Amino acid sequence: MHAKRTWTLGARRARKLGGILLIACLLTPLLSTATVGAAASPTGDRVGVSAGSLVLWESDAQRVAELNAIAATGAKWFGVDVDWASIEYQRGKYRWAPLDSVVLEAKARGLRILGTIAYSPKWARPASCPVNNTHCLPAQAEDYANFARVAAARYGTYAPNVNLRGAIQGWQVWNEPNHYPFVQTVDVAFYTYMLKLTFGAIKGVDPWASVLAGGLSPAPDDPSGRDMSPAAFLSGIYFWGGKGWFDAVGHHPYSFPCSPLTDAPWNAFYQTLSLYMIMAYNGDGAKRIWGTEVGAPTGADLGTCGPNSPGVSVTEATQSLFAAQYISRWTNDWAAFTGPLIWFQIRDNGTDPMVWDDHLGLLHRDFTPKPSYQMFQYLLK
Repeated sequence: MHAKRTWTLGARRARKLGGILLIACLLTPLLSTATVGAAASPTGDRVGVSAGSLVLWESDAQRVAELNAIAATGAKWFGVDVDWASIEYQRGKYRWAPLDSVVLEAKARGLRILGTIAYSPKWARPASCPVNNTHCLPAQAEDYANFARVAAARYGTYAPNVNLRGAIQGWQVWNEPNHYPFVQTVDVAFYTYMLKLTFGAIKGVDPWASVLAGGLSPAPDDPSGRDMSPAAFLSGIYFWGGKGWFDAVGHHPYSFPCSPLTDAPWNAFYQTLSLYMIMAYNGDGAKRIWGTEVGAPTGADLGTCGPNSPGVSVTEATQSLFAAQYISRWTNDWAAFTGPLIWFQIRDNGTDPMVWDDHLGLLHRDFTPKPSYQMFQYLLK
């Protein structure tokens, strides 16, 4: 369930990392030591593809075709929304069928699954949540943690249904909690409390599962408090006692329309380094950062890598180049501190060329491949 993103290249450039850059300078020797000898060939074990939220509601034929296409890339990870709002539609009553279908078919293709647990059903939302808006953090963190426990028990290592057992190996706690469209009110203190409860709930039924904090948006710091940068939000998690309550950090290192290799503090891909340095500074240098969403749109509003670019999309050839750059840097140069990198997404959501986030797919809406799809196969197979 991914709403339209409101951050822009100009907004991302407008904010500096300040004290985080100082930490980066201090810890550069540590980072250099950590990456020595880490390079390896790209492998599907370190790369994944998401089908987007629509996969839960598509026809059987469309869902099967998308999962077949993901498996054929050579990627071994699959990202899926665990849509709390539609599953636990009433407190204690669950509608698992759409997710079961996706999970069973992904597992049958040998895909490891990362489930992102979001968003709030009507009964769990705070009174301040806009009408019919699921993108609000719940009124009670305990309700979210309880759902996470039930979901992990259903799809985890000890699931009673042998067909579902061990299907979902990682759980991300919410989606972009530092970005107001997905929470309505950014609240790092409340999120940290929810993270701690959820970590305990999931580990209580599946101690082998990986629990991820964040899924951090490449948003800038906003003086109004509507957005927090990934570095500021992660620092806030540590400030509010989140250390020890997650196995890894999820990050969305989008860089479009710039190359991910653009070395600049506003580039969310390079902010991965700052996030790792914050983790190391707080004694979590052994933990990893997962790129739980990354990609580039191929719409008609073509942008350029500059502060006043009128568009954000790239050509299909450039998307293919970016895919190669993302995978190579993430899985080779940064292998010592990164986990899986998951491309968002396998197929375009629509055909309107001016709706940029309808064109993030490796495939067009009609399933015909873009050059980036062949690039994935070339790199991973």
